Amino acid sequence: MIKALAAVKKQIEEINDYEKRIGPECSLSQFQVTLENFNKLRQAQNAVILAKQNKPNSSANSGKKVIEPTDAELVKNFMEWLKGKGLDESKCKVKIDRNLSEGTGLIATQDIKEGEDFVEIPNNIFITTAVALHGLGKPQILETDRLIQSIPGILLSIFLVKELSNPTSEWAPYIKVLPKQYNTVYYWGLKEFTQFRGSPNLEYAMRYVRGAMRQYCYLYSIIDRTQSNIMPISSFTWDAFVWAISTVQSRQNPVYAGKNGSIMALIPFWDFCNHSSSGNKITSFYHPESNSMTSGAIKDFKKGEQVYMFYGPRDNTQFLMHAGFATKTNLYDSYPFELHLLEGNHEIRHDKVHLLEERGIRDGIVVNLNQNPSSNELPFELIPFYRIFSLTEQETRAIAPPQVPGEHNHHHGHLELKPLAFEILTKDNEEKAYANAIQALKGRLSSYPTTLEEDEQELKKNPPANQRFILYTKINEKKILDRNIKYIESLVKKGVMNVTFKLPEIKEQSEHDDHHEHDDDCDHEGHGGHGHSHGGSDSHGHSHGGNGSHGHSHQHGANCNH
Repeated sequence: MIKALAAVKKQIEEINDYEKRIGPECSLSQFQVTLENFNKLRQAQNAVILAKQNKPNSSANSGKKVIEPTDAELVKNFMEWLKGKGLDESKCKVKIDRNLSEGTGLIATQDIKEGEDFVEIPNNIFITTAVALHGLGKPQILETDRLIQSIPGILLSIFLVKELSNPTSEWAPYIKVLPKQYNTVYYWGLKEFTQFRGSPNLEYAMRYVRGAMRQYCYLYSIIDRTQSNIMPISSFTWDAFVWAISTVQSRQNPVYAGKNGSIMALIPFWDFCNHSSSGNKITSFYHPESNSMTSGAIKDFKKGEQVYMFYGPRDNTQFLMHAGFATKTNLYDSYPFELHLLEGNHEIRHDKVHLLEERGIRDGIVVNLNQNPSSNELPFELIPFYRIFSLTEQETRAIAPPQVPGEHNHHHGHLELKPLAFEILTKDNEEKAYANAIQALKGRLSSYPTTLEEDEQELKKNPPANQRFILYTKINEKKILDRNIKYIESLVKKGVMNVTFKLPEIKEQSEHDDHHEHDDDCDHEGHGGHGHSHGGSDSHGHSHGGNGSHGHSHQHGANCNH
């Protein structure tokens, strides 16, 4: 047992060393090593579990056959537990169904009218960050740690890991009906990440997983130092942590906390409601007078129909990263397009950076391309950026601000667009700006190893859930790029000097507004928000079990950080 734990610690040290060595950005081949390192950690931790089971006094060696409860028994126990904690069945017009296309969801037990509340959950059923901290023994190290304070979902995740390993946990009836596994990026293998090649979200997905890995290694050291005061270190495995953060990210929601504003919480039963975009409105609200959360119907539902809620205006990237699903058609999808100057003459590039900043644009800014572009929906920064991008060396020198020795400041905070950004320089420059924008978009489209047609053919083969969701995302990305290319080409055909744009409201700001300080000591990955999936033939729901289950990602009456 001691040797097995020592092997785990050694592997965690090797993971930390490797992640620090490759730095914040990594290639797919480097990330493959990351995945291999964590598979080695799994093997080492499985050896610890096996060593525990082989102990003479282990329950695994008692000789007694453990009879696992059926799914129906688990749901029945969960409902009895809810009633014991104050759930009023007379206010509940839905029941749990475990055999839906999403896995688990809520079914109407009677006709429900649009706007009518179908469930009310008292707050003593909530697992809030305050409940989690108390359940963990309120150790000072967890109360004061900067990482945990900045990402409340981590505290909920640690709590779930502890309760998962406690057979007599107060929360066991809830934990036992949760999915055993999710479709979040933490469960992806190299095949899924490789399938994501060409997408700007591949880097995001790798960074997201690596962020969770670094957090796990950091938390492991904290729990190990407390010498079982929080939980036995053998219980805090990578697999348990992945399950916990997937549960939290796909189900947590902010709830009212009095003078403190809001805190994050898991809301048992309510969190089994799946997502549908058809309602297009938030219908879940916290009521301080009754200390409860209610959800109203987004439309009429007949008895026996699945009841859905709207998680909020999320694009497929948010759903896929944080909740483990994507929808075939998502009206909120966009394409994150990075605007970068080319490397080359350092002095000229430097002058162009200053020219962009004069216009309120930062080199490297990411803009969102709309899936139905129009003159009002091209990103405001797009053409102004490519005006500066397209300047020749001579043109750049002619209009660049003078560089004063000793006064060499770049803006490091948020920039607001300035009226100067929308001034046309010359007809030739304007034509080059549009041409370069088209070329850049075509370059992004050609970076995918597969074509749109090939992806659509692959989708017809009904691939596994994770691969299907990646295809949904990539297909929509390619369609957005193609539509924006064709739209800008149509503007060029009409004559770029004839193009008119609806300009944004320009906010006056002082010079000081551009400068912000950032503390980069902690790795603030967005482990918040939820992601159930609910509705339609491609509806998804939290990942509630089942082969094609998906996670949720709602945002009920408050903002969630993903």
